[in-house]
Amino acid sequence: MTLTVVWSVQARNQFVATLTFIAKEDPLSAELVHQRVNKSLALLCDSPEMGVSAPTAGVRTYAVPKTGHSFDYRLVRDQIRVQRWYRQRQKPAA
Repeated sequence: MTLTVVWSVQARNQFVATLTFIAKEDPLSAELVHQRVNKSLALLCDSPEMGVSAPTAGVRTYAVPKTGHSFDYRLVRDQIRVQRWYRQRQKPAA
């Protein structure tokens, strides 16, 4: 089964805002974060259970290596639905 990645509007906006913020100081670092996120999503497409279970039923969390960021996602049929993008030191959403 081939999985596709679908971002929620909120998660996509948060991700773009992060890249924009990083790029203001260091465009190369922003590109590296983008590449690491893409690599992480490709790995999840092969092994969607890699993330850890989140407190919300059916939601998993994946910490993107060497970025300080994570995203929450849900596996729905043939899609990985990214629901939330955030800095790891942020307080988790209630």
